[in-house]
Amino acid sequence: MRRFAFVLTCLLGLWSCNGGKKDKFEVTKSNRIFDNADLLTSSQEDSIFYLIENLDKEIGSQIAIITIDTLNGVGINEYSINQIEKLDLGRDKQKDGLLITVAHKDHSMRIEVGYGLERIIKDEISGRINRNVMAPKFREGKFGPRHL
Repeated sequence: MRRFAFVLTCLLGLWSCNGGKKDKFEVTKSNRIFDNADLLTSSQEDSIFYLIENLDKEIGSQIAIITIDTLNGVGINEYSINQIEKLDLGRDKQKDGLLITVAHKDHSMRIEVGYGLERIIKDEISGRINRNVMAPKFREGKFGPRHL
């Protein structure tokens, strides 16, 4: 039941957004899923990418996932903010990008929400998703969408 809690929260929240879609680049697995910690299998990446691609096509809001081994002393908040700005996620007017960052060896994760989604996915919601859905599964070594 909880396995799709995160995805459903994102889908429901993003569904209410509308407006012109940013056409800066084509959505590909290589520009939306950065599994540098090698946590995901190829089929898990495909499943995640399918969700990301459909959200981008149907709604326009953009999601990316970054996994790294360690933050090397940088705070997860600072790292995530830098990465979401680098990736230029979200539509220009709506600023509705979302980045999920996982630092595996640091046992740290963050959901960075663009300004345009903050009314829908508030800090307490993303924090609750981290604590109650993602963290317990990650402790079990379950990282893919079928586990959440």
